[in-house]
Amino acid sequence: MESLGNKPDEIDLIELFKTIWKEKRMIAKIASLFAVLGVVVSLMSPIVYTASSTFIPQSSQSGSGTSSLSGVASLVGINLGGTMSSTEISPTIYPQILESIPYKRELLEVSLKSSGDDSEILLKDYLLQVKPSYNVLGLVKKYTIMLPFTILNAIKGKKENVSSDSSLGMSVSLDEEELFRKLDGILSLNLNPKDKFISLSAQMGDPIKCAIVAKEAQRILQKRVINYRIKSASEVLVFNQTQLNLKKIEFDSLQNTLAQFKDSNLNIIDSRFENKLRGLEAEFSLVSSVYQELAKQLEQSKLQVSKDTPIFSVIKPVTIPNIRSAPERTQMVLMYLFFGLVLGCGYVLIKKPMKALLREIKS
Repeated sequence: MESLGNKPDEIDLIELFKTIWKEKRMIAKIASLFAVLGVVVSLMSPIVYTASSTFIPQSSQSGSGTSSLSGVASLVGINLGGTMSSTEISPTIYPQILESIPYKRELLEVSLKSSGDDSEILLKDYLLQVKPSYNVLGLVKKYTIMLPFTILNAIKGKKENVSSDSSLGMSVSLDEEELFRKLDGILSLNLNPKDKFISLSAQMGDPIKCAIVAKEAQRILQKRVINYRIKSASEVLVFNQTQLNLKKIEFDSLQNTLAQFKDSNLNIIDSRFENKLRGLEAEFSLVSSVYQELAKQLEQSKLQVSKDTPIFSVIKPVTIPNIRSAPERTQMVLMYLFFGLVLGCGYVLIKKPMKALLREIKS
């Protein structure tokens, strides 16, 4: 009977180390080849700069009563939820705003002109002019792992642009889809639910244009959040302003009518005159009361718009990057070197068993 220590299925680690040591030159050659490949790929990879900003959305509503009640309830383990009103947009919706077509269209119309540029260029024109960088990793992936999909896309051919009514604002052309995909690769939004801050960053090959895009992307995002937040209060404000303007016309007209009636009947004392005067004064008093009430409501609407407007506290403003964020050439070369070592060790370990297996198959 064989002892437990002499099972044929056990792996002899010492023998493995001996095999690796004997073939160390082959492993070194493979690792060196991959290291050189890593250097070439890192040098050919496009340079990318990253400009970012960090801000915290804050509502101007205090909600002191609810917040104090929530604080007391939290002491006994009861969560009453946040103090966010029904019209307030949650920061978790911000990524959906960045992916929306109206937001992307507005951002594409942003001017990238800086103080040192002589001519003005829009973001969409800049993205169309910039040629795609030669990506070695993407090319290798396209014709190796993604080869079936590459062949399938080549068989399908290029998509035809479907004609549609652009006046409705619902159609997206193929050129716009390509620009939208480029924007998706440029912008990124990160939410920190614990500390409640938001980081918006842009990655481009030009550091100045990268900073401009990041700043404009932040401005448009905050503007859309503010417009959504004050939409209800703004509609009420417009309604009250319209009603006040109409009532003011009636108020001024009735005031002039009352003044003319008094001036034309200065020396007349008559019952019909008294009745007419009291009727005009009562009508004027009613219109005046309504006018004053509408004026109060208008001022309250203005205060409500100001109250509902969210405030964005910028922790880290956008600055022009001086150091590239990619490629990390040292890390890339080390990764290729490590992959070469692993592949070399695997090759020398399976070389001998594979030769034996092939001899058995041939025999």
